[in-house]
Amino acid sequence: MMAEDKDGARDRGYGNIYTPHAGAMIIHVQRESGLANRTLIFTQRQVRLFRLGAIVLGSLIVIGAVSWFFLAAQAARVPSLTRRVNQLQHDVSRLDTLQHSLNELAARFQQVQHMMGSSSMTPAGAPPGDAIAKIKTPSVIAGVATPVTAGPVAAAPVAAADSTSLSLPDQWPLPVAGTLLPSSPPTLEIAIPLGTPVRAAGAGVIVEVSDDSTLGKLIRISHRSGYETVYGGASEVRVSKGQHVAAGTVIALSGDTPSTLEPHLHFEMRRHGVAIDASSVIKKGPAHGDLQ
Repeated sequence: MMAEDKDGARDRGYGNIYTPHAGAMIIHVQRESGLANRTLIFTQRQVRLFRLGAIVLGSLIVIGAVSWFFLAAQAARVPSLTRRVNQLQHDVSRLDTLQHSLNELAARFQQVQHMMGSSSMTPAGAPPGDAIAKIKTPSVIAGVATPVTAGPVAAAPVAAADSTSLSLPDQWPLPVAGTLLPSSPPTLEIAIPLGTPVRAAGAGVIVEVSDDSTLGKLIRISHRSGYETVYGGASEVRVSKGQHVAAGTVIALSGDTPSTLEPHLHFEMRRHGVAIDASSVIKKGPAHGDLQ
């Protein structure tokens, strides 16, 4: 009978291992010596759980590997990106240096241009003295005098008027003395009644008329020898950019700056772009307005 059971089990493909449930997994562990054999039987549910766990674990391993390769590729780019950033910072620094140099050259060129252009203007705003003029000279053809155009001949230079020539800003910019308010030197803050005429401290060229967020309506005049004067806090501007003004010309009416409530004039003097003490230059004007 036992032989028949063994034959039936062998026909079912299980050999000498018996499984009570179809779809279950049987693991038979046998040592090499043949002793202490062990049989592990997993149900169909346990097999499905093992398979699901294996799939999840495999997916996590694949995702981790892909993420590692991605992060490794990004990390490999860090040195090149760092070198690129350093190069860009170096280029920006060079551009800033070049821009500063260009600004200085432009300011110097503008000063020279104003000095040369103003000294060659005529009182009526005529062309400079070295302008080219064409004259007609007579010639005789067959006994008849006919005018012909000769080549260009330089016209005689015309002296510029004193009212439009550049001069040092050595005059008090107001018709009254005013009261000096506390300020950071060398700037002058002069308290005066609202609407007091503001005058050019010297003959020059209006190089800036603007609205400043701190100084209000602002006028800047370029004078000779690199001098500039700045008038801030005007209530009304009476000149325009590029205009030539004589010393003492009324360029504005006094007002106030956005940061103060008291009417006053903000007055600065510069030379070659550097602020200087106005009292070292101003020597003329009414006795109560003379800083000397």
